[in-house]
Amino acid sequence: MQFDVHSQGIPEPQRSMDVTFAEWDEKLLTLHGMCKWESFRREMDVNVFPCLGEREGCRKLMRDISKKDAFVPEATWLAVGRDTNPKNLLAVGTIQGLRTNATHGAIQNIGVIPSFRGKGIGRELIRRSLIGFHSQGCRYITLEVTVHNLGAIRLYESIGFQKSEIVFKVGSLGL
Repeated sequence: MQFDVHSQGIPEPQRSMDVTFAEWDEKLLTLHGMCKWESFRREMDVNVFPCLGEREGCRKLMRDISKKDAFVPEATWLAVGRDTNPKNLLAVGTIQGLRTNATHGAIQNIGVIPSFRGKGIGRELIRRSLIGFHSQGCRYITLEVTVHNLGAIRLYESIGFQKSEIVFKVGSLGL
């Protein structure tokens, strides 16, 4: 799916939510990885990207993304909330960005842990990522989504992403 920042503009912020958003900091790498694992380990994406089903695989993936020359720290965010004990902080959402060329960026692995979905966190992570890409000169931002992930597709379309191409990836169905 693709978003054109110039023709569609950055979405407005949503209602306030009981989370804070932390910009990229290498010290947060492990939290990004854990959040990625909590977000994807029971999802269909694991069939195509098995590393998303493993804690260490998610941490390594996050480390690998952040070390790429194309990494866009300004498009990489972590949503932090609280668990049932208000003193305990919990990583509840993550998003990363890579530049694919001078005017194109790609959102990587947006994830929100299941107990925090439906609260506008994913929308706000995407909004902040779009702002970050735009600040770095990217006009077009793409993301990949599994065709059966209808909730995510609805979210992306509600923000203004348009279907741009279909890519087939072979995965294990665990049959």
